[in-house]
Amino acid sequence: MRTPQEEFWRGGFGDEYLKRNRVDWRARIPFWHDILKFTGARSVYEVGCNAGWNLSAIREVARAKLYGCEINQRAATQAVLAGFDGVECGAAETRMGGAELIFTAGVLIHVAPEALPKLMRLIVQCSFQWVLAIEYEADAEEMIEYRGETDRLWKRPYGKLYEALGLKVLHTGEATGFDRCTYWLMEKRQ
Repeated sequence: MRTPQEEFWRGGFGDEYLKRNRVDWRARIPFWHDILKFTGARSVYEVGCNAGWNLSAIREVARAKLYGCEINQRAATQAVLAGFDGVECGAAETRMGGAELIFTAGVLIHVAPEALPKLMRLIVQCSFQWVLAIEYEADAEEMIEYRGETDRLWKRPYGKLYEALGLKVLHTGEATGFDRCTYWLMEKRQ
């Protein structure tokens, strides 16, 4: 059963988001070059891959198996047309079989507080080694009105939340090529 957040993004608002947000994925190539050079990941899974913008940038800089999951059917179709396995599914029902690097980019910000821990645990569980979060940061959870909607976007201390799940934050900073996002690159403790 999908959450109200998932239904919201699966429907017309998600379709409008796709039309409104055309990403110049080439601007993200330097960011992904650095991440993939550091991790050496040979398999990458994006939770909430949209039309495949990040996967397109990764494909330019690394020879890795690329997978994605996307709740919005129109975005998933565009990801498939771009050459990716853009599986249409909700983040919490993702069919992650596992990957060396699992990441989100502007996805956790849209997950309701009651659903967030389950999704983050699933991401940690399915990662073989690396987790990357590219999200809006705040010192404490803060709900932000988004295009006239409430309870649709939250800034949070994602690095601290993942540390509480046993990950070690290795690098954090501004994510170049993304909209005022912070990134946290984390590793599972052995």
